[in-house]
Amino acid sequence: MTEELDEGEERRHLAGTIALLEAELHRVSAFIDSAESQVQEHKDFMWEHRRDMDHAEKASMRTMVDLSVTQGEHAILARDRIAKLIASPYFGRVDFHPEGTRTDNAHYIGLHSFRDSERKDLLVHDWRAPISSLYYDFEAGDAFFEAPTGRVRGEITGKRQYKIVDGRLEYMLDSALNIGDDILQQELSQSADDKMKNIVATIQREQNAVIRNETAPVLILQGVAGSGKTSIALHRVAFLLYRFKDTLSSDNVMILSPNRIFGDYISQVLPELGEEQVAESSFERIAERFLKGVTGHQRFSEQVAELLNHVDNAATDRIRFKASPQFVSLLDTWIEEISTEFTPATIEQQGERMPEEWVAASFAALRALPLFDRLARLADSAIHLMKAEVTRRGRKWSAADTNAVRNQVRGMFPHRDAFSIYKAFYAQPPHEGMFQMLGRNRIEFADVFGLIYTMLQTSQHEGYGQIRHLLVDEMQDYTPIQYAVLRSLFHCRMTILGDANQSVNPFSSSSLETIRSIFPDADCLELHRSYRSTTQITAFAQNISRNDALIPIERPGPEPVITRGDDEEDEINHVISLIDDFARSEHRSLGIVCKTSAQAQHMHRVLSTAGIALSLLDYDSAAFVGGIVITSAHISKGLEFDRVIVPHTNESNYHNEIDRGMLYIACTRAMHHLTLTHSGRRSPLLSFVDEVNCRTTDTAR
Repeated sequence: MTEELDEGEERRHLAGTIALLEAELHRVSAFIDSAESQVQEHKDFMWEHRRDMDHAEKASMRTMVDLSVTQGEHAILARDRIAKLIASPYFGRVDFHPEGTRTDNAHYIGLHSFRDSERKDLLVHDWRAPISSLYYDFEAGDAFFEAPTGRVRGEITGKRQYKIVDGRLEYMLDSALNIGDDILQQELSQSADDKMKNIVATIQREQNAVIRNETAPVLILQGVAGSGKTSIALHRVAFLLYRFKDTLSSDNVMILSPNRIFGDYISQVLPELGEEQVAESSFERIAERFLKGVTGHQRFSEQVAELLNHVDNAATDRIRFKASPQFVSLLDTWIEEISTEFTPATIEQQGERMPEEWVAASFAALRALPLFDRLARLADSAIHLMKAEVTRRGRKWSAADTNAVRNQVRGMFPHRDAFSIYKAFYAQPPHEGMFQMLGRNRIEFADVFGLIYTMLQTSQHEGYGQIRHLLVDEMQDYTPIQYAVLRSLFHCRMTILGDANQSVNPFSSSSLETIRSIFPDADCLELHRSYRSTTQITAFAQNISRNDALIPIERPGPEPVITRGDDEEDEINHVISLIDDFARSEHRSLGIVCKTSAQAQHMHRVLSTAGIALSLLDYDSAAFVGGIVITSAHISKGLEFDRVIVPHTNESNYHNEIDRGMLYIACTRAMHHLTLTHSGRRSPLLSFVDEVNCRTTDTAR
């Protein structure tokens, strides 16, 4: 068959599939209209005959209404999926010849499955279906997939990739290999969208292994910048919701996001994949929940901002100590030992006595409970017994008697609450001086989760029992004590992902090995291939912070540019010129990424005064916006832009290790174009520019 005839056949197949989809859309839409009419008719009937209907008739009618509503809701979901498939029914095809059969079967792979409602033929397979793994995992030749009935072996005799937009076949490619570079390059060369998009058409073999891992109780994913780890994790959630649809729903999944901007940026991926949005939280919200009414506290963003402005050696020593795995062990030991400070004594009230021996034995018998729950239960037991005896003797037991007994029991232990226990930990050698309050009622961020962990270990608190899968992003920015808090609050499977090279605080960053010490049974996977940036931008960033494990995708682009202004005003003029150049380009997003939020706010004021329309993203922002965005390196993590400008790359602004991390993060946000600007002497972190093939207008040394 000639290539032209083959393409014609594919176009006819596409047209036939779309015709069936449109017919199904018409049928489902008619069903929705009918269901809406039925619901309204039932409601009208109930209202008109409300006085004539008995209880059973009303209950039956309500059941009918609920059933119609449920059927209508399911039909609406089906309608939305069909509408998406009409625009692009499928993106791939795999021809598979199972062992023991005589024919090849062509399987089309799409965003959702679609079955011909009349003939019941499955025309499109959901990308998450078992057979779809053939498309992602194998080249032509021997292959297999895991079906519900067991492993199916056979031979892949052909693979094909399609680009279908608005129902039109733009191109198709035969590929004997994995997802072909041609389509991957096409997708990677596109401009960035306002929100993260799905990657089902270009999932790579190593990414698919992460997505379809359904056995790991905890999966820790270390991925280099631009490896698509967040997108992969979201696709993994979608896969698990598909694979375990009978026991797992979107209500059982939570994402722990680094900030609200990032949560908004990724908010469309799961709906695009046909799943409902899942709950979102953050360590900041966890801190607010537990510390409200206990103490004020520094936020992580405030800690980072202070370190960027001034590195305090004593403060960094405290941060390092509390960011170590040993800190969790030391705190566990302290909390266990603190119970020995309980001193049993006789309880007396209204002439009744509970002897010291009874108190000691009762406290020992409650050792399975957290410390303060033991004390409360001990007091409850004493109150119950003494009240019964007082009542038997004809006297009254008052609330004051109850409080008196509780106070006696609490007096047997020297610490009134978890905060007191936590502070007492630092009165012991060799930890003296490692705790500093920030004012009268505010603790350092380094103490926030140590205190919360102490609260969780000494009293029972409600966790997140309804959550059955937790996704944790930016794992490198969370300390072992924070993971210990998660382990106490979430008794569920987890996907934990991040990149050790993108830490915003090197004094408290966690590596894959560190996190594994908290979750020793975790499966650990690494993604080394970077897809976001051009080869030139990736090479440039590698010289700032080298990661020998990173494998760049071969996608050429212009060299990064460094421009020097005579002074700050001249540098601003360079930035304005770059913005004008962006406005004339085909690109849709420009990120101006400053080192700190304060610098971003200042730059925003200056550029806005110059008449430039742009959006500022800071720690209080709730949504990601497109176009021209100005933000800090910390907030930009996880985001990507067609073009990036990194201003103020002078030696006073970028000079130490924490600055190096911020500069690396800023540069790796760029997909296609990267420009750095400065006035005065260039940052020593960019001294490598003399040694690489990087075009630069900078003449200062």
